[in-house]
Parts: sequence; C-alpha cells; structure tokens
Amino acid sequence: MSPYPPARDGIGTYTETLGGALRAAGHEVAVVAARAEPGAPPEVLGALGPGGAGPALRAAVAEFKPDVVHAQFAVPAFGTRTPALARWLGELARAPVPVVTTLHEASRDTALLRGPGRALYRRIAAHSDRLVVHTRGALETVTGPLGVPAGRVQVIPHFSTPPPAAATTAAELRDRFGLGADRLLLAFGFVHVDKGLDDLVRALSVLRRDDPAVPAGLRVVVAGTVRPRSGPFKYFELRDRAHLARVRRLAARGGVADRLAFTGFVPDGDIAAWFEAAEAVVLPYRKAEQSGVANLARAYGVPVIATTAGGLAELFAGSPWTAPPRSPAELAAVIRRFLAKKGDISAYSWSVDDQGTGLDEVAAATADVYRAVHRHDQERTPDDH
Repeated sequence: MSPYPPARDGIGTYTETLGGALRAAGHEVAVVAARAEPGAPPEVLGALGPGGAGPALRAAVAEFKPDVVHAQFAVPAFGTRTPALARWLGELARAPVPVVTTLHEASRDTALLRGPGRALYRRIAAHSDRLVVHTRGALETVTGPLGVPAGRVQVIPHFSTPPPAAATTAAELRDRFGLGADRLLLAFGFVHVDKGLDDLVRALSVLRRDDPAVPAGLRVVVAGTVRPRSGPFKYFELRDRAHLARVRRLAARGGVADRLAFTGFVPDGDIAAWFEAAEAVVLPYRKAEQSGVANLARAYGVPVIATTAGGLAELFAGSPWTAPPRSPAELAAVIRRFLAKKGDISAYSWSVDDQGTGLDEVAAATADVYRAVHRHDQERTPDDH
C-alpha cells in the first residue's frame, strides 16, 4: 500500500523500484495505491477510497491472497487518505495476514504534527506486526517518544539506484535554461520549508559579499516544485509556496537572483542529465529523516554538500562537505572549500555499496522481514489474531 506511479511522489517511486527488485528475486508483488490514478500499471489492484477499502478492492486483494501486506507510510504521501489507511490497517490487524509498515518520515511527521502526529503513529504501529525505518534517528523516535518495543522495529537503509534512463543530455539542459559554462550545484526535489533553500540563498549572499568572483561563475539549479496537496493538507502546500516566494525575494535582496535557476517539475527523462551536469548536490536541510536525493547522488557518484540535520548526520558521517543546519555562513564556507578543490573531488564520491544501500541488499533485507513476520504469523493460533 503506497502512493504509486503515475502519481508524482518519492515514496511511490521507492515502492515501484523496491517492488521491481522483489519481483526480480522471485516474489509476486501487487499494489494498493493511495489514490486512484488514470493509467495505473497492471500491478495495481485498486486504490483506497475516502472511507478505506471498498468491496472491489477487498475482492481483488482476497483473490491475490497476499502472504504479507506492506504499507509505505508518511503523512504527506497519503494526505487525506491517511485516515482511510489507518482504518484498513486496523481491519487487516484482525485478519490472518501479517502487516509490515515502513515509516519514511516518523521523526519529521511527529515533530510537525506533535500530539496528533504521535497518536496517529502509535495507531499505525499498533496495527503493524513489524515496523521498518531508514535511520537510527528514526529508530530512536519510534522506540522512544512513540513507545514501540525495539524488537518490533528494524532499520533498513534507503536504497541507492539510478532513476529512469536519460531522455536528454546535460548540454541540452544547459542550453534550455541558459546556464552556459557555469559550475552547477543542484538542489533537487520537492520544495519544502524544512529543506533550507533560504539558508542556501543566504550562503550564496555570503559568498558574494566576501568574494564576488566565487558566485560569479556559479549557478544553483533548483530542480523541483512544490508538492501539490489537497483537503486539510492544502495548508502545507500554501506554506511551501509562500516559502518559495520568500526565497525568491531573499535572492533578489541579496543580489544573487541571477545565480539561481528554477526548473519547475523535472520529468523522469531529465533527472540523469541534471545529476551529470552538477558538480555537487546541495542538501541545506533544516530537518531530515533521510534523503532519497542523497541516495540518487550516491548512485551517480556525485559529491554531496549537506547539513547534519537528522538522518543526514548518519548518512554523511566523516564527509568534509557538511555544515550544521540553519548556518548559512558555515554552509558558505563549505561551498567555498568544495569549489576550491577543483579536480580533486573523486575521492569523495559515493559508492552504492558504501553503507549497504544497494537495491538488491535492501530488497533482500525486506524479504527477510517478510519471512520473519509470515513465519511468526503461521506459528500463532487463530485466537491470537
């Protein structure tokens, strides 16, 4: 159960990629989408409705006869379908099929939503036989404030895998967006107030003030847009749009507006070319559970300049290209040092095997969780359900 293509959602892409790897390993995989989407691929059995699972979806799932149900959850991913998901997980908890739930943003969701967020996550945890998180920080959130026993939670890192094949080239993108021969730093993904784009703009302003020659040949490509939302979650979309407007005003006041290139939504065919064009990916995040963008950069061998917010501190432990969150001056210093390294960057490129984040490894670890909960479920008596 997850958002799923053709919906534009990072967790949906994660689910599609993981499902493909599990299928390649010999498992049958079907999907219940968070919302009905025209043009859904054949593995999608159906979608949640506002009230949960309707009769047609229940029948399709019953016909598929799953051994395990796996929910890929974050509040932004399900949005107004979150109550429907929680309701159906409650029903599944009373059925003879074990439930695994991956909590993609437990720390960020509970920090943002506070008491109601913690209550929601406790409810989802209570309806799940096993929980999966991506970082030790998320593990501490789930076993600490949420009170889930450590034996029911497993850390499986976010995998690294290249996106779809390129349909364009770095040179074509440079020409399309008028980037010339400038050195490029890439800020990729949905624009969100917690991602610190304003701190990155302030860092550019610091560079311009201290040494105008540094930003003169540098462009920051903001490759992404604000995530569309609906219902009561529309507030968060409006907040992020206001944040983007503030970033643009901040860039104008700091004299660096011409150093930014905003691309809007990035089609799949352009993703690889942007990573090829970039000298580094920049993650100036203020809060972070984990980062699919960081894993894309690792897969492509592109260096990352990042803050140490949340799970990024684990991901980039020992990297020379980190700064504390909310510290534009220190971020500027890291960018300056990085740009000065010139030709000596390869030693800091990522390897997909550095931290056990290869797709096949993550798929195997996930399948091990399935086997464990399925075996445990078979050992229970009917009265235990």
